[in-house]
Amino acid sequence: MAWPGVAWRWLLALLLPLALVAGVQWQSLQQESDARLVRLSEWRTLASDAARPPSELAQAPTVTLPLRRLSEGTGVLWLEADLPSAPREGEVWALALEYRPYVRVYLNGALLADPDPDALADPSRRQLLVGMRHLQLTLPSTLLQAGSQRLQLRLEAPLTQRQSLNAPMLGPREVVLDQDASRRMWQALRGFTAGGAVLAALFLGLVGWVRREEPLYLVSAAHVALLALLLAPYVLSQQPLPTPWWRMLLDAADLIAKALQVAVVAHWAGVWTPGLRRFLIAVLAAGLPIDLWAAFHYLSWSDFSHPWPWWALGSRALLLTTALGLALHCLARRPSIAQWGNALLVGLSAFTWAWVSLASLALRAPMVDSNTLAHAGWVLWVVLMLQRHFVQSARREKALRDELSRELKRRTQALEAAYAAKAQAEREQAAGEQRQRLLQDLHDGLGARLLTLRLQARELTPSKLAQAIDECLLEMRLSVDTLTEDQGDLGVLLGSWRHRVAGMLRSAGLEMDWRVMDAPTLPCLRGSGALELVRFLQEALANTVRHAQARRITVGTSRTPSHVILWWIDDGQGIDPAAPEGTGRRSLAARAQRLGGRLDVFSPAPRDWLDVGTGTALALSLPLPKLT
Repeated sequence: MAWPGVAWRWLLALLLPLALVAGVQWQSLQQESDARLVRLSEWRTLASDAARPPSELAQAPTVTLPLRRLSEGTGVLWLEADLPSAPREGEVWALALEYRPYVRVYLNGALLADPDPDALADPSRRQLLVGMRHLQLTLPSTLLQAGSQRLQLRLEAPLTQRQSLNAPMLGPREVVLDQDASRRMWQALRGFTAGGAVLAALFLGLVGWVRREEPLYLVSAAHVALLALLLAPYVLSQQPLPTPWWRMLLDAADLIAKALQVAVVAHWAGVWTPGLRRFLIAVLAAGLPIDLWAAFHYLSWSDFSHPWPWWALGSRALLLTTALGLALHCLARRPSIAQWGNALLVGLSAFTWAWVSLASLALRAPMVDSNTLAHAGWVLWVVLMLQRHFVQSARREKALRDELSRELKRRTQALEAAYAAKAQAEREQAAGEQRQRLLQDLHDGLGARLLTLRLQARELTPSKLAQAIDECLLEMRLSVDTLTEDQGDLGVLLGSWRHRVAGMLRSAGLEMDWRVMDAPTLPCLRGSGALELVRFLQEALANTVRHAQARRITVGTSRTPSHVILWWIDDGQGIDPAAPEGTGRRSLAARAQRLGGRLDVFSPAPRDWLDVGTGTALALSLPLPKLT
């Protein structure tokens, strides 16, 4: 960071808003020279609670306006000035007053105007006044007769409030209206700024509610809303709350608004730290109770005999100096257009506040309350900066979404390719396993049968040989059927087996009762499980043919919450409970175990399946897939 360049940037950032403040004040206080316009600057003054202009005013001491004083005693100050020559015949003159807080106007001792009769009659109806009040009176030529004319003013203020009066303007009505254009312009700017700040606060609040992960929007919305509240006394015809509470609200809003300005600038500068947050909380925690207490007790901002005005002005000056320091610090690090705007507008707010406070409270000099200009510029800048921040965030989010979409597409394509490769590998592995299983089955089953048949061929009759060859063909076909069903569909496997063994059942003189009702897809039947199930059925059929002396067999299914039960029932002679377990039953139990199930043997068969009280039932329990 080059210090000469930083120094020049800081100097420019400080001088430009300072020059703007001075220029606005100078331009607003300039009056066009017109010989017909008279400023009444010399007034005789007398502190008296008289209801009508006292006669002592004629010998009272003279003061030069503008007047700035704290009310004393009864809070009533009488003023009297001699009017210049009367207007020409038919000419209409006007009188323009700037005063605070309450005034009555008399001409030659007669009441001319009483703009606040209710407030003067009933102290409870007096409102908190911010800035000067304005009054214009039309004075026709018939009212201003030739000769000595005296204008009297009764300026009244409650105790501890300030009495103010600027030099009234007197002259032709059109000239006075032209000279009052500046005041009307400032009043229109206040109304426009207050309305724009309310709309901006609502918009930023809605955006902040949606984007709650970014507190800058809500902080800015609160800050802008408080600026609108501070302009409310200038634009509202009636205050919404009683005087002590209304002033308490305004004083608290003023302090919080300046603290939030520090927070907004710190967020923009990227220096919003826990230490700064604790500093602002400490200032508010100390300042709010003091300001609320002072407002409740009507302490005056201009009574520097009390310590409160020093505290109030010092705390606000500290916050504005902190905001300006943060803006200058960010300008030194990143001299962008945004940082230049921050520094210039924070400087404008700080210098405007300092000049208005110094001129109105300490110097008591004529000035224009140009805080409105600083507020208007700041509200507009906040909205522009947050709109820029919102657009940049939206663009970043769109770029991130696009990048995520591209990455997702790339990952999806990679996963699809990997899945396709894995599926291909699994298919090849499954095909290899099936070939290996078929070879093993042909070697162990069909090969062994053919070898036995070859050795016994000469001893078998042609019919026996044909039967043995048919059994070998059935064995081969059943093995091939299990290869075509690799999804573990129990219904398909049972139906294929039923079709293949129909001829064998007829040769054996057996009838089949088919009660397969629930045959889902089972994981245990995939791969080699299908062949295990077929071998189980073949072995059960062989045992029935050899030992049961049955005429009918029943194949059916039932279901429990966790298993499908495959039933094999014959109506034969049953099993002797005392007989030892043979090889056939052990082989069937082993096959059930390899399928992940269980084999239960019932003799006689259950009445649900066979009601003759004899026979044998085999119950093969196969596990259902677990739900996820």
